[in-house]
Amino acid sequence: MTPTPTPGRAATSTPPGAAATGTEPATAAAAQVRHPGRVTRFVRGIDARLTAPGPGFRLLEVHTLVALVIGLRLVARDWSAVADRPAALTDGLTFVSWLPPHVPDRVLVALAVVGVAGVGLVVARRRAQLGFVVAWTAYAVLCALWGSSGKVMHNDVLTVWVGFVLLFARVPQRGRDDERTVAFGWPPRAALTVLAVVYWLTGVQKVRHSGFDWAFSDNMSWILRQGGQAPATGLAHWVADHGLLAGALATGALLLELTAPVWLVWRRTRALFALAVAVMHTSIWLFLGLDYSAWVLTAAAVAVPMSLAPTRRLGDMRRFGTISTAP
Repeated sequence: MTPTPTPGRAATSTPPGAAATGTEPATAAAAQVRHPGRVTRFVRGIDARLTAPGPGFRLLEVHTLVALVIGLRLVARDWSAVADRPAALTDGLTFVSWLPPHVPDRVLVALAVVGVAGVGLVVARRRAQLGFVVAWTAYAVLCALWGSSGKVMHNDVLTVWVGFVLLFARVPQRGRDDERTVAFGWPPRAALTVLAVVYWLTGVQKVRHSGFDWAFSDNMSWILRQGGQAPATGLAHWVADHGLLAGALATGALLLELTAPVWLVWRRTRALFALAVAVMHTSIWLFLGLDYSAWVLTAAAVAVPMSLAPTRRLGDMRRFGTISTAP
């Protein structure tokens, strides 16, 4: 039998359930486009904050300070010592594997000199982007050669990664420092993000490999007893003998690393983070003799300028001691 159409309604040959698989899914998809999920909104919010316009002078400050850190590292180390190392320590598969096993010391010194010259271009604001690329490349290659098997030493890894982000920055030309553009805004924020992620990952790796026992066990006491050539060996051993104090040091360091993104997401706590890491790395040098000065200087080079109000320059001392009303 042929179905009788309902009065007032057109007959249709659409089988039952067709509406549930046709119109409704399309409507649901449209609704999802109009109302994105929480993850999508979160990602879009992060992207909007990273790519918001920023003043040219802030990029100039961060760019120049990180370049100066690179220059300091280039002149503070005797890179020619790499030439005296066995070939087996420098022939690993890295981005410098194309170099010969034995790099002459004069080539190493020349790389450092070229890198310092690149820093000079940055400071002089003459082809600053090219100068930064030259300085960072020389620094990264020398760090790779310095480490065994071409591995970048952990003492320099933060500066290398923060500098990598700034390779793509276009610093303002003279007279454009006060302009606000996306091109000037994203590089300092990206450098700040890398700073937060690197510190956070150092804490995550501790928890991943050792668990929270890294802080709550006698682990730190054993670490402190290894600093035989440290400037404050006696003090380190005294702290190691007091388990609660050693555990407090370890817990503080771990918490600082794991909460780095929280410190750095808020403008008013960024300078405090730079101060906190300076205290932490200074204690590491005193107790263990490990030089993390590059981490301290890099954190300060990025976090301190980014802690200032958007309209305030790093070198502006006219309002020193006054209360800022800028957001």
